Amino acid sequence: MDAFLVDYRTFHNCDPPGLLKLWHASNLGPSAAEGFPCDIFELFVFSQPFFDRNGLIVAVDGDRIIGFVHAGFSCNEQQSALDKTQGVISALVVHPDFRRQGIGSDLMRRGEQYLTSKGSTTVCAGAGLDGNGFYNGMYGGLQASGFSALIAPWPEFMGKLGYQPADTTNILHRNLTQGRDPVSARLIRHRRRLNLVITDRVGDLPWWWHVRFGHLDALKFTLQERHNDAVVACGQILGLDVFVAKWGVRSVGLRNVLVPEDQRRHGYGLSLVLEICRRLREQSIQLIEAQVDSKNQAACDLFAAAGFEHVQELVTFRKSLSV
Repeated sequence: MDAFLVDYRTFHNCDPPGLLKLWHASNLGPSAAEGFPCDIFELFVFSQPFFDRNGLIVAVDGDRIIGFVHAGFSCNEQQSALDKTQGVISALVVHPDFRRQGIGSDLMRRGEQYLTSKGSTTVCAGAGLDGNGFYNGMYGGLQASGFSALIAPWPEFMGKLGYQPADTTNILHRNLTQGRDPVSARLIRHRRRLNLVITDRVGDLPWWWHVRFGHLDALKFTLQERHNDAVVACGQILGLDVFVAKWGVRSVGLRNVLVPEDQRRHGYGLSLVLEICRRLREQSIQLIEAQVDSKNQAACDLFAAAGFEHVQELVTFRKSLSV
């Protein structure tokens, strides 16, 4: 490769085509959507109400964008606003031709400097489940919960920058065109006794949900007792249309599967997931994805029982910042 000189600067309004070209050329793995136009970047990144051009730092070789880091923030406990003490590295991309030249490390340091200037005391690289305000629906599948462990030695890279391993998110898929749903006497009783209610009113959800997922097609599924409409389980699905070009199938993401505490250990969660799978299959959906914290064994067991397979992991790393 010819010699090059790297400059670093913040985002310019003319950058989206260069960022799009970099994204498609960077081999970001199975959880990165591909084949989409610039308006997807606008929808999932630049139009976010908390987007700050100073947090998106690009590396350029002449007029060519060869890398970028995107630093932002997670939300407060109520999910009603940003918490700027919790810094997030939402994305880090370097073109394959320019890797192992120190560009990624330089971008990370500049991202950390931005976060420190805004009052962050910690930074989570990869954000984890429900921590990332950007790229949801275009990276990670259902949501951008970390960096794909399949494509880069992230522990080695992050360790050199002072980060410690944090959370791991399991990516689970079920191919709805293959296999059969499990059957048991309890599941049969549930189908006779319970109703599935489907609505596009996804519920009284917080600001953090709406800014990240409000532009996606969403449905809420509620499993209720027939005799009194008591809710025994609920969940929601989100459309993953941006991934059709990459995966070659119609797919959705399943999230927020909840069972009231007094209704647990009766198999209602499994009944709900299987009913959702059945209804989606009828609508010619071919793939369904769920994301689960690797430490949440109950959720891992639930999806395994419903026929989901572990396909990869998204990893995150944490670091304290000096203020």
